[in-house]
Amino acid sequence: MAEGAFIVLSDPVPKKEAAFHDWYCDFFNEVKAIPGVTAAYNYMFGPHQIDVRPLQQFLAVFELSDVESVRNVVAEKIGIKTSKEFLRLPDCADQTTIMPTFFEYCGEKQSAPEAPATPIEEQNILISLISVPLDKQASFPEAYSGERLGDMLSIPAQISGQLLQISKSQIQNPIYPFVALYHNNDTAAIRSAWPAPNTTWRSIAAARAKDPSIRADGRLAGMKTRDFLFVPYVKPEPAPPPPPKPAAAKPVA
Repeated sequence: MAEGAFIVLSDPVPKKEAAFHDWYCDFFNEVKAIPGVTAAYNYMFGPHQIDVRPLQQFLAVFELSDVESVRNVVAEKIGIKTSKEFLRLPDCADQTTIMPTFFEYCGEKQSAPEAPATPIEEQNILISLISVPLDKQASFPEAYSGERLGDMLSIPAQISGQLLQISKSQIQNPIYPFVALYHNNDTAAIRSAWPAPNTTWRSIAAARAKDPSIRADGRLAGMKTRDFLFVPYVKPEPAPPPPPKPAAAKPVA
């Protein structure tokens, strides 16, 4: 019985945002009520970003005491995505971008050395989507926890961090084999201190110069990350109704 998290990144279909938010809140509460879900947190894309490439606008994180049992219930509710079938979602949710992925914890959540006392409902989150070469995946959790996690937690405003790896229990093919979740209370401070995205030869060289753990001969060599900051979710207020049309003028007798 593995502990872990169900992480859902999602987007609305354009011009169906109001319906999406209604569905999204219902979906969040339905999953939160599944036995085996021990905590749930809801976020939206933050104003300060590290990686300028687009990502989904909304993030839900469900902490699980039993990944497989929760996955089975979710699969009953919304199905399993295959080459022939989509998930059973309303037409306001973008099927082409949604990423519902089950992960298992690689180790205990670590607290930052000077973690600020911020209520969990007020905390922001950084999600680091991690790609690793196949030949390094077996040793990656130990390498990341030993050489990367502590350094990232030393950044001011950090509260906690944890590494997760994909579970065998899924409802659609996962894209990233690992994710790291970092809670913080200041997205601007995190952005200013976070390593540069390693997306081009120039930025990879800059990242290696700043972060020796990903040097060419290091244990994290080949790791590529996409790092995004989210803030607590707030459901938008519904748009006000349009003003009534003025009454037609009466014809002059």
